[in-house]
Amino acid sequence: MTSDLIGGIVGAALTVLILSYVLFGDNPLYRLALYTLIGASVGYVVAIVVGTVVFRVALPSLQQGGARPYSLLVPVVLGILLLFKGFPRWSALGNISTGFLVGVGAAVAMGGALLGTIIPQVGATGPISEWARGGASALGNGLIVLLGTVCALLAFTFTLRRRSGLSGMGASIVGFLGQIGRLFLLSAFGAVFAGTLIAALTVLVRRVYAVVDVVLEVWRLFGG
Repeated sequence: MTSDLIGGIVGAALTVLILSYVLFGDNPLYRLALYTLIGASVGYVVAIVVGTVVFRVALPSLQQGGARPYSLLVPVVLGILLLFKGFPRWSALGNISTGFLVGVGAAVAMGGALLGTIIPQVGATGPISEWARGGASALGNGLIVLLGTVCALLAFTFTLRRRSGLSGMGASIVGFLGQIGRLFLLSAFGAVFAGTLIAALTVLVRRVYAVVDVVLEVWRLFGG
């Protein structure tokens, strides 16, 4: 029995255990597969961290000597403080490292949102002259993008008061455009949900085929 077949049998067994949640809800078999997945993920992360950080960064820097090892002082101290989170009595010491991680994570997320979503979206609403050079279809697409962007932003306006006169008319226009923006948001969320659902169904189909292939392989192995 080859290692590939053993791996396929293990994967098929875990797939069946995970799918048991659909039939029986939360059950010991499902929890066994879930704990196995979590344990394997934690072990993999620990192995990657030890192999990359310790053996490729920390130890070579300490062996080289000079001023470079002092650059590891802050990461090492933060890492040691983070270990105290595992002890309730000393867990407050790990709040420094946790705050640092949360701050860096928030900064990275904001930078990714600005550079990956907001700025490209603003750039996609480019000048009308560029759309006009692409013909009627490009102009129409550009106007839809511009309208969707503006209305989606106005959908998050909740502070306008209802007044009479021109001020009230402006608030009504903003509210109407905000309703259109909500339609754009619902369309975007629907497309994202549909894509996620299709991806999940694709993974499910592949796993079912994998289980069937493993069963057939085992059947042939034992002379079936």
